[in-house]
Amino acid sequence: MSLLSKIVLVACGLLVATAFAHPHVFGGGKVQALFDEKGFSGIKNHWVYDEIYSAAMVASVDSDGDGKLSAKEGEQLKGAILGELVNSNYFNYVQSGADFLKAGSIQKFKASVANRRLVLDFVVPFSVPVGADYSMLVAVVADPTNYVQVTCDMEAAEVSAPQSIDVEYFGDSLEGLSLFRAFLSHVEGLYLRFKKK
Repeated sequence: MSLLSKIVLVACGLLVATAFAHPHVFGGGKVQALFDEKGFSGIKNHWVYDEIYSAAMVASVDSDGDGKLSAKEGEQLKGAILGELVNSNYFNYVQSGADFLKAGSIQKFKASVANRRLVLDFVVPFSVPVGADYSMLVAVVADPTNYVQVTCDMEAAEVSAPQSIDVEYFGDSLEGLSLFRAFLSHVEGLYLRFKKK
């Protein structure tokens, strides 16, 4: 076999391996859709990572070695974990019409350790004004590359909205939604419909 043939075989193998990538980081997530008087305002994320990733990340910033996270150490984790995700919308994808919405800067970030697991709480802001007619959004919290598997049960998602806004929501598959074709089949969306009362 020629050297060129070997290079082509290796390159094909790498492409196949990439196409069937498996997660390296695991986490469970809870999602809360947030509304204010103006309309849809963001997604509150609660991520709990696996023990191996948690131990590595906490050890990387735990300068005093107490196994807890100070505010300064939490900020270091914010940069190390979420700073890399800015171009991926922090894995928060919201479809409005035929477009994904651009996320704002992370708000209300808090890092903690519970039962040897790293916990991140943060809000990803968005802005969709409420109107007299229903607006429809689909929200997904997932890594389309499947490097990080954040499993969010959208059936357990919550919504926080003022009395002046009527919100209907349910979790369901993303089947048939073209913008989400890159996501694995088990990833669910949170479907939101809202208008002024």
